[in-house]
Amino acid sequence: MEIKPVYLMQPIPYLGEDLDFENWICEPKIDGWRMQIIRYFDGRIEFWGRRLEKNPNWTQKLSYLVKIAEKFLPQGTILDSELYDKRGRRFIPSLFTKKGGNPVVYVFDVIIYKGKYVGKIPLIERKQILDEINFIKPFTKIEYKRIKNKEDLRKYLIEANKKGYEGIVIKHLYSKYIVLKEGPSATEFWRKIKI
Repeated sequence: MEIKPVYLMQPIPYLGEDLDFENWICEPKIDGWRMQIIRYFDGRIEFWGRRLEKNPNWTQKLSYLVKIAEKFLPQGTILDSELYDKRGRRFIPSLFTKKGGNPVVYVFDVIIYKGKYVGKIPLIERKQILDEINFIKPFTKIEYKRIKNKEDLRKYLIEANKKGYEGIVIKHLYSKYIVLKEGPSATEFWRKIKI
């Protein structure tokens, strides 16, 4: 499969609908900048923002992260992540300076792995692929928890608030990662809840 930047899938707001919660997970909603991490077949690494129409190639400005990503990321792979600064969202622009700030890259999905489009397999299997990757800080796999009922949502939202997150994202365990050519896809199988 051709490796190139893609439009990243987007969650839609959760408005309290009844869902089959036993098949859902919860992740913290990081208030960062969405980023895809790409490793081409020739070994090159690139970092791209989500608005492809604006050509958001951040590779040169984040060059200090390239050598780290080269140590763990297989060729022919695209990861979906959130770029963040440990000091908070307003410090994210400092990550693009020579000093580099205090980056954290939260990885939460894989779109292409070792040249194979894995978006058509269930999220739970994509999470297992992420488990196979030995991330090196500041790259880290995002934590997630299983949901049993609406009370869990309330509990996880309170926990997210205490940890300083923007909210939570709930995702269906069997959701696919849909990549469109003309723009990002929004899916009912990913829902965001802001604090």
